[in-house]
Amino acid sequence: MLPFDNGSPAPQKPEGGNKPPYPNKHYDFFVDGTKYRTEHMLLTGAQIKQIAHVPAEFALILVHPGHQEELIADDKPINLSRPGVEKFVTRKKVEEIVILVNTSPKPYTRPVISYDEVVALAGFTPGPNSHYTVSYTNGPAANPSGDLLPGDNVQVQNMMSFSVSGTVVS
Repeated sequence: MLPFDNGSPAPQKPEGGNKPPYPNKHYDFFVDGTKYRTEHMLLTGAQIKQIAHVPAEFALILVHPGHQEELIADDKPINLSRPGVEKFVTRKKVEEIVILVNTSPKPYTRPVISYDEVVALAGFTPGPNSHYTVSYTNGPAANPSGDLLPGDNVQVQNMMSFSVSGTVVS
């Protein structure tokens, strides 16, 4: 590990060798605004959490350009060699909350929800000739209200409300 590791142990060596593939190369990433540096171009979510001293009860979320968020599983590999610097945020894992989908209460246990998940919870089945409009209110400070588009996801909180309407394209 190089200077920004804050004293954390080095992550596991990549399979197939004892040295990083490019020993003089380093890769930077941010977790909750703090910069970290590693010699490894691939790290798992668990390794990133370990380097950044993220407690087990917190989720790791990759913030893509345009502020789209992706929940990162502990076993998911992240390629740090892509253009730009990866930015992650952490959030306390949600035990179980209730979200409202077309006014129906639905239990939910993840810190973020995708467009496809909301559409499915509303009872719609996506198809090639179907389009759905998804809007939300009563969201957390990061996304209090707005529209959810295909491929998007948003952070959720208890009693967040989603409205889903479908149209058939002919």
